[in-house]
Amino acid sequence: MKRTKITDKITYVEPDSMANFTSCAGMILLSKQKILIDMNMGTDEIPKLLEQEKPDAAMITHYHLDHSTWTRQVNTYTDAVVFIPEGEEPYLTSTDFVIEHTAGAFGMSKPWTSFVVDFLGYEPLNAYESCSETTSFKDMAPEMVLINTPGHSPSHTSFYFPEDKILFSGDMGLDRFGPWYGWADCSIKKLVESILRLEGMDIELILTSHGGVVKKEIQHAWASGISTILQREKKIIQNLDKGMETDDIIRQGVFFSDKEKVSEPMRSFLYMWDTAMYNHHESLINEGGLIKFFPEILTLSTVPYNLG
Repeated sequence: MKRTKITDKITYVEPDSMANFTSCAGMILLSKQKILIDMNMGTDEIPKLLEQEKPDAAMITHYHLDHSTWTRQVNTYTDAVVFIPEGEEPYLTSTDFVIEHTAGAFGMSKPWTSFVVDFLGYEPLNAYESCSETTSFKDMAPEMVLINTPGHSPSHTSFYFPEDKILFSGDMGLDRFGPWYGWADCSIKKLVESILRLEGMDIELILTSHGGVVKKEIQHAWASGISTILQREKKIIQNLDKGMETDDIIRQGVFFSDKEKVSEPMRSFLYMWDTAMYNHHESLINEGGLIKFFPEILTLSTVPYNLG
């Protein structure tokens, strides 16, 4: 894993690999207590990391497995308190619930259960505390502020450090692929609301889960994420106007292209996620499209958009 010291208190940590959606970048905060956030560095790495760091608390931005599976090992190897976003408890404490409310909606329960339980090692989390942006951490990390940023997941949470003007954004779509909303519980409208909220904050550096560190043109980065969503919407509308069938649009790709080059079961998972993303766009298009709800996004840089 790669460690980058950001400040005297904040260290950004990246895993050796993010293949197969099994890990993400995280951070270590040295404050009144030591806090690990989204430190899902891989099954083999986590025990050694936890024994070395001896955290007082562990936190996650959201329940998605590439961010959360390490929390079970926190319970095993440390006495740290695990904090999870309020509202996402069922996803983290019930195998049946997380399967039913993710892949189950697409008839993919059996292969997804095998992937989640056998490959990723999902186990229900027993010891935890819930948190939200109203939760005070003044006795643990007074410089840290939680920001509710739903959309990518129901209770996705970002971590803001106002004194340093640093944001740990989690999965807000600041990597080269753009925002992801591939489960039924995602929401494009809530995601854009969250992006606009963060775009209006005083931030000079962003630590992302999958896109490294954003140091320059931060406003451009937020606008680029929204632009990506708009371009997907535009492409779907154009393809529908051409008479393309839904299956063909999904096969062509909403988020994932070249799905046929991927082996099973991952190929089916990619189709499942692209289907969910198409469904979100279709619903929004039927409501009038994204700009109907957020006309202000046209004033952002990098968002030239024309349905004509």
